[in-house]
Amino acid sequence: MSEELRRLQLIDTEILTEVVKVLDKYDLRYYMIAGTLLGAVRHKGFIPWDDDMDIAMPRKDYDQFLNEFSKELPQHLHVKNFMTDKSFKYYITRIIDDRYKVQEIRNENVDESITNISIDIFPIDGVPDNSLKRKIYYFKILAYRALISLIQKENIDKARKRRIWEKVAIFIGTKIPLEKWLDSNKLKYKIDKLLKKQSDTSTYAGSIMGAYRTREIMPRRFFGEGKAYEFEGKHFLGPSDYNGYLKHMYGDYMKLPSKEAQESKRHFRIIS
Repeated sequence: MSEELRRLQLIDTEILTEVVKVLDKYDLRYYMIAGTLLGAVRHKGFIPWDDDMDIAMPRKDYDQFLNEFSKELPQHLHVKNFMTDKSFKYYITRIIDDRYKVQEIRNENVDESITNISIDIFPIDGVPDNSLKRKIYYFKILAYRALISLIQKENIDKARKRRIWEKVAIFIGTKIPLEKWLDSNKLKYKIDKLLKKQSDTSTYAGSIMGAYRTREIMPRRFFGEGKAYEFEGKHFLGPSDYNGYLKHMYGDYMKLPSKEAQESKRHFRIIS
């Protein structure tokens, strides 16, 4: 592990610590998810080659935090999402630390960019219990996501493994100047409206706006009231049924990936 990666991990942990102080103060629920939860269970901290930190919050708590209590964060931490910044490329919320900037090169893309160190917060939303309605709902959300990606062509992950039909769709879609007719920010508001319409008592729930899309939808009971897990010498909450969550997401999650896969997908340096 490089010194820069380790430093970034520890700054991420500091950010989450400050966010959790506010969430705990107002009894708002949150859960470590995805690779952050996997790291907590398998490594008691970050996956050694990972530089992302993700948490998720039930929709009601998520909206309440953003609308009412995020202003209580320390002055160096800021909420960034498509509602606070029209140029923001994602639907989810990012808590950025304005004290630290990172210069990075993503995968095989040669364009360098400068960003702030940050952690991501995802809303947990229900999905229709009826299987047909659920498929229609998935189609609508994923179609909007695809359009946003094709409008924001520079944001498409070229190194990601994809099916043939996805590659063809991306090839064709990126040749069409969709940005002339569609506004990606308006599409995010359409997604927001669809997500907020869903029941908070449905059997299945999750963060469909995450990197794994519909795989992040799972039995709501996995989340439960939450359980504390050790993470980098601290304790943060994660799903009550971590085993059910991680098996659903990763299968044999305690098995380490190949040596080749044990490398950060991003190369960066902290410049302030």
